[in-house]
Amino acid sequence: MKSVKDKYIRDLKIVTGILVVLIFVLTLVLTDFISKKYVSDNYKKTYVEVVSTYDDFLLAKDVDSDTKYTIKTKDKYNVGDICYVTYYKDIEKPKSIELVMSTEKSEETTQVEEQTEEETPVEEPTTVVVKEENTTTQVQEKKIIEKKTTNENVDQIVVNYVESFKTKLDNYSTNESNKKTAKEYFCTLVDFILYGGEIKGHTFNELTSSGKAKVIYYALIIDSKIDNKWPGYKDTLSSKYNDIKAKLVGKYISICEYVKTNEPELYKDLTNDLKLLKKSVGLTWDLVSSAFKYVGGNIVSLAKEWYENFRG
Repeated sequence: MKSVKDKYIRDLKIVTGILVVLIFVLTLVLTDFISKKYVSDNYKKTYVEVVSTYDDFLLAKDVDSDTKYTIKTKDKYNVGDICYVTYYKDIEKPKSIELVMSTEKSEETTQVEEQTEEETPVEEPTTVVVKEENTTTQVQEKKIIEKKTTNENVDQIVVNYVESFKTKLDNYSTNESNKKTAKEYFCTLVDFILYGGEIKGHTFNELTSSGKAKVIYYALIIDSKIDNKWPGYKDTLSSKYNDIKAKLVGKYISICEYVKTNEPELYKDLTNDLKLLKKSVGLTWDLVSSAFKYVGGNIVSLAKEWYENFRG
């Protein structure tokens, strides 16, 4: 029969063995965690343009330096696609490749496309000349610089009108009469934003930058609501309404680009509103990237900046 001392030694060995195993396992886990954390903290990221594709890799060039890389992947891309590559040390073995802009969705051009819609103007202070006659009947001219008008009252009139229809639309039944009304209203809204139309006697260019962005924001929500009630309703509209979602998003991005330079305090709010549409109307990156052809400028540069905005 084993003595108490023998049992104690046996139990001590068992506990010691368990502790050794636990320490070993914890050491492995901690080492793995630290290793992965170090790697993740040192990931490198770059934008590349696909030059040519093969079965197990693609040839791409850095969009900033034109340095070329051979990147292993079995995913399929098209020549001209812009991708966002994340890697540790060797870009040839990337952690991930994200498609930023596809050549199937947008045209790879840096030329400003001729557009029928009106450009967002830069509002300049106006100079008014006032003539006065003095007691000797001599006429003097003096210049008075008027301050820019904010047109906030116009914003309120137009935005209230747009919001009221959005509210009415929620209560519409799906009969043909309501469908016709909805289509007519949407066309009026698009004509107002893109083609010089009027709402309540005012034009789109009378709005402030914030008002313009808000109207487009609601236009995209209204389009989604109409399409949910009457799928494919735009199929019967005239050709000028083709690709209208991309045109509206392109107009929104143009306003944001103007604001970024001229009214930077508004920029963050406007870009955040666009991101909200990802949830409210299912706005996708494919649609956003396809809108760049209606913005003009350097599409690659726009894609990089707006990809970061949109995914954030």
